[in-house]
Amino acid sequence: MELKIIKDRLQNESFARSVKENLEDWSKGFERSKEDEQKIHEWLNTLINNFLKILEDIEDEEELRVILFSKYVELKCLWKQLNTQIQYQNFNKGEADPQLLIQASLITYILIAIEPLIHEKDLLEIQQFLTKPIREILIEEPNGMSSSNESDSIAGQLDQQISSLYYDKEKLFQNLGTCEPKEIISIIKSMREQVADLKSEMQDSCLIDGTIQFTGKRKVRIMKA
Repeated sequence: MELKIIKDRLQNESFARSVKENLEDWSKGFERSKEDEQKIHEWLNTLINNFLKILEDIEDEEELRVILFSKYVELKCLWKQLNTQIQYQNFNKGEADPQLLIQASLITYILIAIEPLIHEKDLLEIQQFLTKPIREILIEEPNGMSSSNESDSIAGQLDQQISSLYYDKEKLFQNLGTCEPKEIISIIKSMREQVADLKSEMQDSCLIDGTIQFTGKRKVRIMKA
């Protein structure tokens, strides 16, 4: 893995555009000032630049993978902490701190950018690590498990599912420009219709000498030179 690949994932035009659009939507939606928007942008740039500075000092490719792995774990932990805090604020206060919302959202963009560079097996291990307790203390009861442990287990599973939903929602928004079910369904239907139309147009086509193509339902005019 080359350093320039990692840099490109975090500095390319598509990434910068997605961040800019997300910040603008956040600023408008929560009526934030340009100064607030700029501070968040600086926070994100500092986060990315500090990470890249570490990578620039590393020459061994295997060490690059290790650092990338550890940074992904670090960011995923931070993302999980922020989303947990957001969930509790929504539950207790009816709304969450806008700054936490945008920070969690922007961290998602970094995670999505570097995730394809990490092996699938490693991603699975990270997910298991983040959901499994550091220490498991089993308190035996007649039914084999205490109600407290059972409740904690259920709560942990629900928390994991909610976190996954937040993450999937951000992925949809980045790739499709929306995370609304109705709009996504509409996009899929439109794509299916386009594919069906293309198949219909090309079903009677033929190729002559590898250069001239005649399509069944299309009118073709051939003029002499």
